[in-house]
Amino acid sequence: MASQSRCRWTAMRCREAAFQRFLGVDSDEAAAARVRELCEIGSRAELDRDADAHARWDERIRRAYLNYQKQHPTNHQ
Repeated sequence: MASQSRCRWTAMRCREAAFQRFLGVDSDEAAAARVRELCEIGSRAELDRDADAHARWDERIRRAYLNYQKQHPTNHQ
């Protein structure tokens, strides 16, 4: 993650079935929309340039997804 932008990491995850299950959606488009909703942003690009969006993403997406993976170890790729 350190060498990747938050936007790129999120875009890649949105294509993954496990991430979509985590978000409760069934497509990459729906996953992207859910991320924007949860992070209160209009575009995933804001994750890389807005400190408040980054903080929301870190709590609501990245950390929550890591916890989800720990709780559901067979539910990710």
